[in-house]
Amino acid sequence: MNPKSHLKDALIAGLILFVSSLCANAAPVVWTGPTITFTQVAFDPTRATNQDRLTDHVWLTRAQTSGLFNAATETFFTHDLSPADTEWADGSASDYASLSFTNWDVWVKGVHFGPGSTIGVPAVVHLISEDIYVDIMFTSFGGSAGGFSYDRSTPASTVIAPSVTITNPADGTVLAAPANVSAAADASVAGGTVTNVEFFLNDNSIGSAQAVPFAVLANNLAPAAYRLTAVATAGGSSATSSVVNITVVAPVTVSNSTPVVANGQFSFDYSANPGLSYVVQKSANLLDWIPIATNTAATNPQHFTDTFVPGSTLFYRVGRQPNP
Repeated sequence: MNPKSHLKDALIAGLILFVSSLCANAAPVVWTGPTITFTQVAFDPTRATNQDRLTDHVWLTRAQTSGLFNAATETFFTHDLSPADTEWADGSASDYASLSFTNWDVWVKGVHFGPGSTIGVPAVVHLISEDIYVDIMFTSFGGSAGGFSYDRSTPASTVIAPSVTITNPADGTVLAAPANVSAAADASVAGGTVTNVEFFLNDNSIGSAQAVPFAVLANNLAPAAYRLTAVATAGGSSATSSVVNITVVAPVTVSNSTPVVANGQFSFDYSANPGLSYVVQKSANLLDWIPIATNTAATNPQHFTDTFVPGSTLFYRVGRQPNP
């Protein structure tokens, strides 16, 4: 026999035994941490705020009708299958070994008489692939009216919510229409990884990023007031940033008033949108233009003053700066 073949077989057998040992020694996890409440406030199951992201693999949500499904792997509810990777039973998570688990649909309709009958019933959801048992009690279920809420346990270690701050644009930013907005955020969580940051304009999702840099682009925004928020998710917990207010305006045509010379000063007014940035340039030959004043308009019109030099010929023009 080939000694190398014996050695190879022995290494493979040893690896199989090692992996089998790891699997055999992996114990189920029971979440015994503080109880939290999850409430789905809107019908759109694609939004992070409407999903209870227990882990990276199980995100419980529902559409306006039908039952719960796992948004991490499913896009809609399927009878006898949803929520994927879960099973359900009445009882307490600490007694998981003696409970009879089934899928959510059977638990709701077979064990009980519909979702409304599960309200107030102590129950357990088993996250199958991760072998996690979670105490859960429904407090509302909207039926065809949509929405649901429940109280559930959390991991035994203290649940630490991520932190998220919008870094761009700044609060109070004013832009000229049509505006392209690059939304960016810093997000982190102690001892873990932020797995998703979703951005919302006036509560409408404009996209998400799953890794640094957390940024998305919203194009061609029409004149209006917008509220920008970001929702960060990490390990089944989520947090929402403070609101950043953005205003998009229809830019006025820049025009200058008749100039005035008085007391050694040359001045004129020009039309402007408050909040937008403008640059005043001057030239002695209409070819070489020098910027002499750049500012964010506070009023309409804006007033400009320069020192008057008798005997000189100067030309002035005003332009609106591009959106940042």
